[in-house]
Amino acid sequence: MTARTFLLGSLLAFIAGMAANQQFRASAVPTESIERAIQQINAHYIIEPRQEELERGAIDGMVGGALDDYSELLSPEAYERLLANAEGTFAGVGIEIGLQQEYFTVLRIIPESPAAMSALEVGDRITAVDGISMKGLLLSEVIETLRGPAGSKVSLVLRRTVPADPTTSTPSGVDIELTLIRAKLTGAYLQTRLIDNKVAYVHATQCYDTLAKDMQHAINNMSDAPLRGLILDLRSNPGGTLLCAVSTVDLFLASGAIVTIQDSRTSDSRENLRTYNASSNTPFPDLPLAVLVNGSTASAAEIIAGALQDRARATILGSKTFAKGTVQTLLPPLPNGSVLKITTARYLTPLGRSFDQEGLVPDKLVENDEDLTILAAAVSALFPSEAD
Repeated sequence: MTARTFLLGSLLAFIAGMAANQQFRASAVPTESIERAIQQINAHYIIEPRQEELERGAIDGMVGGALDDYSELLSPEAYERLLANAEGTFAGVGIEIGLQQEYFTVLRIIPESPAAMSALEVGDRITAVDGISMKGLLLSEVIETLRGPAGSKVSLVLRRTVPADPTTSTPSGVDIELTLIRAKLTGAYLQTRLIDNKVAYVHATQCYDTLAKDMQHAINNMSDAPLRGLILDLRSNPGGTLLCAVSTVDLFLASGAIVTIQDSRTSDSRENLRTYNASSNTPFPDLPLAVLVNGSTASAAEIIAGALQDRARATILGSKTFAKGTVQTLLPPLPNGSVLKITTARYLTPLGRSFDQEGLVPDKLVENDEDLTILAAAVSALFPSEAD
């Protein structure tokens, strides 16, 4: 079978499925137009088009043009990077970013990373990556542009605020261009420390499969004295795997629902609801818990916050979350090695709430996202009787 034959067969199968699902009249199915368009491209384009590129472009067009923002066609390379991310390792420059005042801003630089050995600073705003403007992109999209094969180069344009001129008292900005070489990074998604010798602080910047295991190990080894509380920081966490979300919540709940997956095509049918429950083997069922969120807390991170909020297991602090409550499924690889990631269902919290396009509202709103302010609010929430 030629690539062109495969392409036409794929397109015809896709359109036939649409016709069956949406009850299109046979005369309305535009198979002839698509077939003729391909023939015209092959016959008249200035150079002979590569059939594998036509194939990939046709599939990508169907996904990007007809489906939602989270469904996409992954190249073989992007698919491999996604699998690596799920395992908690990736190749990148070593920065944690978040959306601040409409700019993707460097919030943390990972020690011993390419970024740590460059002139990059916390507070720098990323305006372009490899010549592409970052304005209007999703956090996950910006993260994807920063990552790539270890040893590859990535060029950044940064906007940095410089101290005010004494004569004007007005801060100014300067553009900085940097080229970094990506490196493989491990253990970069988890940051921990002890606050006031009594509270464990755990900042998870992404949800990967072994996050719960890493968190449990870090918490158990943080202090010789018993901990009085835990602050779980999910700010600017774009999400990750469902396994991560369920196992992380299971650290703190001994029973009951964590999350339900609802088939979006059959939203009224209970037969298509799949619920994940907590196990009885729970290491921290009674440890006082505060969870920090913001407008860049998304997907699996929202599952964690929503479950702990619904079950009254934690106080949620910060600002309204991102509102990505849909499930993306990785389908079996296509013959050309690419992989379809398709939205297949919605997440529901234990109380049956959908946070898709709505987000989660914290128990305590803290609009100031600076560490000192929000950590002080979290400690007060953990120990209200000790607050000034």
